[in-house]
Amino acid sequence: MRAALLAILLLISVPAIADEVKGTVVSLNASAEQMLPNDEAIVRFRIEAEGTQADVLRLQVNRISQAVSDRLGREKGVILATTGRRLEPLWRDDKVSHRRVRNGWRLVQSGQAEGHDLAAVPGWVDAIERTGAHLDGLRFQASAAALQAARDKLRMQAIARFRAAAAATAKALDATSFRILRLSTDSTGSGPMPMMAMARGAPAPALAPGESQVSVTVRGEILLPERDYSAK
Repeated sequence: MRAALLAILLLISVPAIADEVKGTVVSLNASAEQMLPNDEAIVRFRIEAEGTQADVLRLQVNRISQAVSDRLGREKGVILATTGRRLEPLWRDDKVSHRRVRNGWRLVQSGQAEGHDLAAVPGWVDAIERTGAHLDGLRFQASAAALQAARDKLRMQAIARFRAAAAATAKALDATSFRILRLSTDSTGSGPMPMMAMARGAPAPALAPGESQVSVTVRGEILLPERDYSAK
């Protein structure tokens, strides 16, 4: 009984689906974009020490790391993160044994400071270098919250443009209406500004945060009613 009922439902459903797509299917896309002011800065730095005693290197790196934390910890809204730490051996070639022998250690700890007070970024750079850390670079980018707000706004604009393009296409083909069969959206951004390396001991730089490009594209298919056209 269940098998027979399922067969009946399938027979009913298949023609219904076929009727839904009966007509002319047209693929369309529409986009909306804007330039978004960068409102977030990320400063990357590293702390290095070399020597023959690993414990001494740990104390030295820990001291500088704490100094960076103490100084930038006083900055409102700054988020500090340790992004890596590694202890690696240093080698030299022994001319007597013709082998490589270890003659020391290098300890490297990397970190970053992130925040939204762009006017304070030159001060972060100066503070990091004064503690004895090495500046690896700086980049500006649009924050996740700003990107999401912009994408939500652009998505509505792109959908409106898609609908306008669908209406224009229907009118061009003498159709009085259209149906949307499929609709999807995707967004892209230009990404953060590239990292800028800075020389140790240079004056605090004058920085320009710049902008990021954000765009949303709507892609889909519309269905126009069947219509016969004259070949003349």
